[in-house]
This record gives sequence, C-alpha cells and structure tokens, in this order.
Amino acid sequence: MGLRRTRTKPGTTRRVRKLGDRISEARQLRGLVRDPDLNAVEMERQGRRTLTGLWFFLSLGLVFTTAGVQRFLAGDATTEDPLWWAAWTVEPMFAGLLITVLNFEAVILSYGIQPDHDWWRRLKRVLLTSTLAMNVIPQVMPLIRGQWETFNPGSAAVHAIIPVIVYGIAEVIPVIQARQRQVLLLIYQAADTADGNGVEDQADEHDRADVDQPRPVEQAPAPAVPAPAQEPPAVSPPRVPGTALRLPPDMLQAVKDAYTRAASEGRELTTADVRRAARVPEQLAEKIVAELRTHNGHAFA
Repeated sequence: MGLRRTRTKPGTTRRVRKLGDRISEARQLRGLVRDPDLNAVEMERQGRRTLTGLWFFLSLGLVFTTAGVQRFLAGDATTEDPLWWAAWTVEPMFAGLLITVLNFEAVILSYGIQPDHDWWRRLKRVLLTSTLAMNVIPQVMPLIRGQWETFNPGSAAVHAIIPVIVYGIAEVIPVIQARQRQVLLLIYQAADTADGNGVEDQADEHDRADVDQPRPVEQAPAPAVPAPAQEPPAVSPPRVPGTALRLPPDMLQAVKDAYTRAASEGRELTTADVRRAARVPEQLAEKIVAELRTHNGHAFA
C-alpha cells in the first residue's frame, strides 16, 4: 500500500505554515505572560540577576577603596608592623556596617516605613565621608607639600569617584530589594484575587447550572374554593287552599304580604302576624297558620 498524501489548501506554503506556528505560539504565550505566578518567577529571576551584578561591582569597588584606606592608614609602615595588616580591615568594616544598615533599611522600606531617625542618616554620611577622605587625602598630599611633579590628577579623580559609586551602589541595593518585594507582593495579591474570582465564577456557573437545569414541576394543591353562600330560598307568596279555607281576595292578599314580611325577616309566620294583617278572629288566624305549616311553606292551591 502506498502512503496517503495529506491534502493541503492551495497557497499553504512553507512560509505560511511558519507564520501559523508563530501565531499559535503567540496565542499560548499571551495567556502565560498574564499568569501571575510566571510574572513572580520572572521578577525574582531578574532581581536576582541585577543584585548579583551590583554585588560583584560593589566588591570590586571595595577592593579599590580598601587599598586606598590601607595606604592612608599604614603610611610608611612595613609588613612587619601589625598596623600595616590592621589597616586592611578598616575599609571592609566601614563597608560592612554600611551594607548591614542599608539591608535593614530595605526590609522596612518594603513595608512602606521610612528610616527617618537623625542618626540613621548621620551614620551613613560618616561612613561615606570617612572612606572618601581616606582615599582622597593621600592623592592630594603632594599638592599640600608642594610636590607638583608627583601629583596625579587622574588617580585623585578615581579615588574620589569610586567611593561615591560604592556608596551609591550600597544605597541602591536595598532599594532594589525593597521594590522587588513590593512587586512580588502585588503579583501574589493579584494571583490570590484571580483565584478568588475563579472560585466565585465556579460558584456562579454552578448556580447558573442549577437554574438552567429543568426541575420537576411540583403539583401544587388546588386552592380551596370557598363554598358559595347559600341564599335563603325564595319564598313564593302563599296561596290559601280553596278546599280548606276560602278567604276573600283582599284578606288573601293581606296574608300573603304578612307571610312575605315574616320570610324576609327569617322567621315563621305567627298568629299575631295574620291577625294584624287580615284582622281576622284568633281561631281563623290559627287555622291559616296551621294550614301554612301543614303544607311546609308551600303556597296554597
């Protein structure tokens, strides 16, 4: 069997494929560049590289200033004199004190606290001034003694500039450390915020899923319909039975009116009602009421 050749779109040249790969790589890098953890790692790496370079050049400057201070302090002493050896420790001591103070300053600066004590600034100025003076004085002594031919202006300038540079590097190192710590804290804070938002987004998605998911419809009990109020049955006007009692039309109408009034008041017709309406004897009124009760309220025929 022969190998099956993959079909490509017309115009898909080698250059197009390379550009497509670069675009895909750039899309992946875009997400990585915004990653807080990657930014923290890059910041720490760059800071470590910067501090390593500064410490290296600071050490070179201290070697130079230490030699100048030793020459100033030892003078004409020889190697057999202990002062000649002790003079080598003065400049490292001054530099060590300065670096120790500045390192602590870097720590408090990272928390936004300024070392505003007077002796804090005085100590740094004394250390710088001492190193500068002990390096410059031996270079300008030929001028003081009038030995112009032995004066070297280039050496004097270098001995004056290098202590200032060393002091400046020692000042910059703690500032860089403080700013690096601040940037790392900001990056970690952003990462924590992003993680918190991710948890909230997951909770929101979970809530939205619960909302979107169809839930079984519960059959709500039918509301109880109140029974309609029973109205009193309509009372038809009484009809006096002709076979039992024969009443004149005007008397019959009066009995009907009395019966209607009693029914509207929710009570039964009484003998007094009949007598008051029809003006009949008591016996006849009792018969009329009895006839109505016998027929259970139905109209007379």
